[in-house]
Amino acid sequence: MWFILALLSAVVFGFSSFFMKVNSFWQLPLMPFLTGLYTSGSLGFFGYALMEGTLHLSLAVLLGGVMVGAGSAFGNLLYMKALNVGPASLSSPLVNTNILLIVLLGLFVYGEQIGAVQYAGIGLIMAAIAILPLDPKENFSIKSRAWYGFILTATLFMFFRNGGLKITEEAGLENTPVLLAGYLLGMVYSLYGWHRKKQQQARSGAPVHTGKAFSWGLVTGIFSFGGMQLYAAALREGPASIVSPLFAAHALLVAVLSMLYLQERITRYQAVILAVVLIEIVFLRL
Repeated sequence: MWFILALLSAVVFGFSSFFMKVNSFWQLPLMPFLTGLYTSGSLGFFGYALMEGTLHLSLAVLLGGVMVGAGSAFGNLLYMKALNVGPASLSSPLVNTNILLIVLLGLFVYGEQIGAVQYAGIGLIMAAIAILPLDPKENFSIKSRAWYGFILTATLFMFFRNGGLKITEEAGLENTPVLLAGYLLGMVYSLYGWHRKKQQQARSGAPVHTGKAFSWGLVTGIFSFGGMQLYAAALREGPASIVSPLFAAHALLVAVLSMLYLQERITRYQAVILAVVLIEIVFLRL
């Protein structure tokens, strides 16, 4: 069952990631979008916690929420800053190496046991995630040394988001209130950023068009909630060393949706990689 939950988490969260890309494609402001995302996501986790009877906040839950929430909010922001000063097709695979850290966490800290076939599947999925974003036609020059710092810190924060749920699960915490606390933190931070941006725009006299971004964020947050809730459920039953690479495969769905709806071209070798992913998933199930 955990294997199906992990696959579903990749699909549902993949739509959330694609909608974030659409927000950038439409050139909508980021902070109102993130406010909408974290608002509807928080409501989703609140309702689910009520339903399963886990709505409680303790110091441990709040600390776990800070870890996951900071990982989500700052990881996304630092990654977008990296894209401003460096190539996307190099930034994306490097940030995705946070999955390797989670695999190592599961194997060497929590003693998860997997077979040689599963190791092969993990390796192939991670290779696919690393290779797929690469664009041979893109200029790989780094505009600023700050790019290296952005990439390193974005990778660490993404590890806190994705790996943090494994840590809190092993600590005996319910992950729904942890995710609720994390998304509430993200909502407060994005609201603060939105307020500051509005003040800057008011002083400059620039028009403020934030309604569409906020509404689109609300839609995106529903899928973000669903994907993270499924991911947490999969971690509860299955090994993080397999669940996390499967969850990370949401990047491949983003690539397909971008090709279909944003008219992004896909190269021949990228098409081969997408086909091979199906074989990799079979490897992980054996």
